[in-house]
Amino acid sequence: MTGHAPHPASNAAAALGLLSSLASYRTARQELLETMGLGRSNRDPLAEVAEHLALALWEGRLAESRVQARYDLVSADGAFVQVKYLANPLDSWPNEHSVRSIPGVAWYTLVVYEAFEVTGVLAFPPDLAEICRALGKRHPEQSTSLQFTRRNWWTIRDDVETYRQLGMRVWLPPFL
Repeated sequence: MTGHAPHPASNAAAALGLLSSLASYRTARQELLETMGLGRSNRDPLAEVAEHLALALWEGRLAESRVQARYDLVSADGAFVQVKYLANPLDSWPNEHSVRSIPGVAWYTLVVYEAFEVTGVLAFPPDLAEICRALGKRHPEQSTSLQFTRRNWWTIRDDVETYRQLGMRVWLPPFL
């Protein structure tokens, strides 16, 4: 075996640095949760922000149960809305997302984060066939699923009106 074990003092310094960073994160997270009126939540903060931003855009109300299946909020007009997010660095997209139609849910909303900044919010109707066709998708089950990639994001972002005409709702910064 080659290499040397790290010096115990450097392990201690690394651990202290890690704990210090966690304390800074905890403070910022608590402030974020207070802004959303959530008090103490152990849920993913990106999911929380996505749901609350979608809530503001849809002018609706959160689902009664925060852990129920199918939908996360109800729009102002009574439609059930599922909210998910996709997070990637700005310079590359190692993560992609599978958009799925959900029986009884009118909209699948995807909040796009790049470098921890919301760069767009996309709402997909239940029938995805026309959107998939416009994006040149080749995967199966296009009426109920869409394999969402960076190229798809750029295409929709750069031609919002076409996708709105296909039944999507698209919000770009500034959002409100």
